[in-house]
Amino acid sequence: MEGASKMSSQMDQQQQRTPFRELPRRPKMPLPPRWLMLDDTSRNIVNIHSMVNGVCQLYRQEENATNELIRTFETRDDDVFVCTFSKSGTTWVQQIITLLLNGGVQGEKSYSEAVPWMEWLTFKFGEHEDPAIRDAEAKGWTLATIKSTPDRRFMKTHANLKNLPAGSAKGLKVIYVARNPKDVCVSLYHHVKNKRPDTFSGEFSDHIRSFVEGSQMNGPWFDHVLEWWEAANADPEHILFLHYEAMLAEPQEHIRKIAEFAGINYTPDILAKADAASSLSAMKRNPKTNLYPSKKHLRKGGAGGWRDSFTVRESEAFDEIYREQMEGSGLRMDFGEGLVM
Repeated sequence: MEGASKMSSQMDQQQQRTPFRELPRRPKMPLPPRWLMLDDTSRNIVNIHSMVNGVCQLYRQEENATNELIRTFETRDDDVFVCTFSKSGTTWVQQIITLLLNGGVQGEKSYSEAVPWMEWLTFKFGEHEDPAIRDAEAKGWTLATIKSTPDRRFMKTHANLKNLPAGSAKGLKVIYVARNPKDVCVSLYHHVKNKRPDTFSGEFSDHIRSFVEGSQMNGPWFDHVLEWWEAANADPEHILFLHYEAMLAEPQEHIRKIAEFAGINYTPDILAKADAASSLSAMKRNPKTNLYPSKKHLRKGGAGGWRDSFTVRESEAFDEIYREQMEGSGLRMDFGEGLVM
């Protein structure tokens, strides 16, 4: 009787869960007025980005094109999105899926061919820009070919919950990876400075302020991560929420989780091969993963490196905001060296 009662309770919980696409928009978290981490002096800092449905995005992204994609894209029940806030292990998970789909080895496809960035295909490029740049994040794909391919689709996105081109397919799944925000902040700063320094002229201290305020790509980290965290708790059948730092600690176990969630067949040998070929050192050596060696797309990885960039004052101010924004969420992040909060 006790077992039957427990099973009935579990079934009731499953029936009561809300599909993630039906969840309401999460209210934007206001910053407290005492956010004075930096001296309140006016500086003319270049910070070029786009606004898409009220969220800062990469300067190439256009609101009309994004909304058209959201409105018209038809998903399938076996589609899988890899979703992150930028610099949170996106390329790593794309590579893991690429390897799992090919028996644990690289094969002919790069990660951007196997798991193309959806929104990238809506971006505008200058007439004289290097064609290799256009092809880098979704090699060989157009929106038309993604829509028409008979093959199973795995796609990358940095969308917040309501900007995901989720369509109507009830079986659609999302693998979401979250990384502690201090390491994300540092990584994003180097990402911008190495790839497009003309879009942000500030120093790292300026970047921290813009990151916390949500005036860098993907908007506020807190809003992005917490709405996906809440969605994963509401609909775990369709959203797998992973922690970047836990993946570092137990890579094979998380590769297995990804494979099982995505419905990709695997063996212990495939897991071991995928683990070896998706390590940072292996990816740096691999021309199919290190697509921007001169721009240090694969820079450092790891957990806790933020300690080399934040001053004590900046760290303490950031922590104060972090605790206020995360309060009551139940989500705790690993900041490296045993610091979890």
